[in-house]
Amino acid sequence: MTLFKQIALMLSIFLYLILTIVLILNFQSAKKSVKDRLYDDAKNTATSLSLSLGGAKGDLPMMSTMINANFDSGNYDKITLVDVDEHILYERKIEKQESGIPLWFVDFIDIKAPVALANVSSGWSQVGILHVVGNATYAHKQLYSIFIDLVMLFGVILFLALLTLNYFVHIILRPLKEIQKQAAAIIRNEFIIQTKTPYTSEFKDVVVGMNNMVTKVKAMFEKGNRELKAYKEQEYVDKDTQLKNRKYLIDKLPEYLKVDASQSGGVHILMQINGIAKANEKIGRVQVDELILELVQVFQEHTTVFANSIVARMGGAEFSMLLPNATLESGLEVAKEVQKYSLALFRNVKLDVNEIFLNFGVYEYHHLNTISEFLSASDDVLLRSKLDLSHIFGKKAEQYPQIMGKNEWRDTIVEAIKNNSFSLIGWNVFDTKTQNTIHSVLSIRLKNKNEKLFGYAEFISHAIRLGLVFDIYENVMSMLFIQKNWLKNTQAYSLRLPKEYLEHPSAYKNLKEILENYASKINFQLIIELPDRLVREDSKYIRDYIWLFRKYNIDVGIFEFIGEGSDYSYIQDLRPAYIKAESSYFLTQSDKSLSALRLITDTVGISLVAASVGDLETLEKLKEKDIYLVQGYVTELI
Repeated sequence: MTLFKQIALMLSIFLYLILTIVLILNFQSAKKSVKDRLYDDAKNTATSLSLSLGGAKGDLPMMSTMINANFDSGNYDKITLVDVDEHILYERKIEKQESGIPLWFVDFIDIKAPVALANVSSGWSQVGILHVVGNATYAHKQLYSIFIDLVMLFGVILFLALLTLNYFVHIILRPLKEIQKQAAAIIRNEFIIQTKTPYTSEFKDVVVGMNNMVTKVKAMFEKGNRELKAYKEQEYVDKDTQLKNRKYLIDKLPEYLKVDASQSGGVHILMQINGIAKANEKIGRVQVDELILELVQVFQEHTTVFANSIVARMGGAEFSMLLPNATLESGLEVAKEVQKYSLALFRNVKLDVNEIFLNFGVYEYHHLNTISEFLSASDDVLLRSKLDLSHIFGKKAEQYPQIMGKNEWRDTIVEAIKNNSFSLIGWNVFDTKTQNTIHSVLSIRLKNKNEKLFGYAEFISHAIRLGLVFDIYENVMSMLFIQKNWLKNTQAYSLRLPKEYLEHPSAYKNLKEILENYASKINFQLIIELPDRLVREDSKYIRDYIWLFRKYNIDVGIFEFIGEGSDYSYIQDLRPAYIKAESSYFLTQSDKSLSALRLITDTVGISLVAASVGDLETLEKLKEKDIYLVQGYVTELI
């Protein structure tokens, strides 16, 4: 219960008690007044009537007429004249009638009609005794009318008092609402400074303290942002050519070499300039450096036609061009074009092209290559190019066995979509520090008509190239909320949404409809993982997705993180539950770079998760880097 409600409730109860007590006292006073008046009326009537009856000198008809006249003109239950022996001489009483007063009220006030007595004498002789009983019904009506008026007045006063109380409490506690908003923002790891300082000294101290804390945390985040940016520039950029370096290429390779890569492969061209030492002697180091920069421009110009290509300096005179979706033939053509331009540049500065030239190792890789296979094969083709007269040598990756052809995969996936033949299986993310499972990562499986199960790695690349990713995830997202047979004891589950699904024109609308219908009915915490590359772009449709997830209390995680951004404020804006990167990424980072990353993530309460941890040796190395949340085969060994 909020402080406002507590104060309002306390004051309301206090006010209600005071008004109730006042109401009760007023009603008791009115009750006593009516009761006294009822008795006084009866007593006055008895006294005056007894004098009148005494003048009748014992004439009973005349006395009866007098009694009737008084009874009809007043409010009495009964008037009785008895003789000295208490025999009734004459009696007049009211007929039973409906008063219209609720019985509960009559029982509540409990007023008995008072009896007034008076002696009736004729001279010195006593005629009898007069009994006058007041009309209790009349008293009930009077008190009921007073009670209704008091209750109405009580209600009006209470309403106005509560309205006034609410207004003043709101004014007094208005600064507290701003403090509450700031506190809620801090819980969400948002940096909000409250500009209005409250007049109340206690609130003022709290606001000043929270503002100081937020300012310090914000400064820490910005410091981490600057440091990580600087370290990434040092670690990922070659200072002489401003190209990406070997470390960047290796950290980036997991994006291209994975089961759900958007490209089935591509070409890696490894180039080496031979004869640099002689060129330095002949034209000088400065001119050679300028020549290398011109060569870099040639490299970049010949990669622009390939989407998501990378030009990197591997070290010294060795350069790399990664061309996704290229074939060996197109890669060899690029190498020949670059060679032609490079020879022209060498001739322009009067260098002997027999002494300075480029070797080109062209390797057509497959998306299922491992990083070690990729690098080893690239080094091999470069070595072989040095033995080739053309200085260019090309090689394809070894053929990977295909379970089915393209058309067979299309039929299998389409049939699975039609028959809803997908299932989910969870893989644990484990905290090696607390020895607890943090959440389960959901993976999709496909069952064909022959009841054979295919893992995500087996079918997803074919689905991407066939353009069926949206249809698969449309099916799976519905199943995620409707079917519960995949649930285990874990209370949190994460599901990775690939770029191909998120960028589909109908994905947002489809996901919004599903969440509107089912999100409130799930009994587990859901985390949606988004690719870092898309989140980093901060496009409108990504912001729409994030808004949608927050609306339904769905956490967001980032995967495929390599710290590539030029600014990391998007992490603070998104505030993901965790950042997930390949274990190789964490192991190759310098202590300074990791420290800067932790400064950012710790400031806004973000966890770091290492993926693809396959053995205990890697696990121990990650622990040395203070990375304790792991995902991969190693979780089965712990």
